[in-house]
Amino acid sequence: MIKKILGSIAGQLFIVLMALAIMSACSMGIKANDPAPQAALDKTSWQLTAIEGKAIPAEAAAPTLQFENGRLTGFTGCNRLFASYVSSSTGSLALSALGTTKMACMGTGGELERAVLKALAAVNLYALPPGQLNLLDANHKVLLTYIPEKE
Repeated sequence: MIKKILGSIAGQLFIVLMALAIMSACSMGIKANDPAPQAALDKTSWQLTAIEGKAIPAEAAAPTLQFENGRLTGFTGCNRLFASYVSSSTGSLALSALGTTKMACMGTGGELERAVLKALAAVNLYALPPGQLNLLDANHKVLLTYIPEKE
């Protein structure tokens, strides 16, 4: 029966149309130079909730990040931070060398800042599951977890 269908003109036309439909559907992905990934990061101010799955100390001032047009700014828990970034639709995220203000950071704030800066230096990827931003290393390990900052 399959030989009969494939042997007919209608059957061959059906196969060609199906192949074209499949190829068309596969080519509809987001292009790497599409601004959508950057726009998704730009829409929100992010507040840190966890470092490598461990909640940040309740007594600490929560670190934040803001992505805007290739510029990253934020708060480490003690100092302001700044960098530039490039993101892609595949989830890659490249940060330039991080800069910070130079206030002395003691106690919980200082420990938190060191952990945040160490994790940010290892970030290669990002993911945007509903209601959060995850920053990951090259092995897809979640280093930092953020939620939208309450206004």
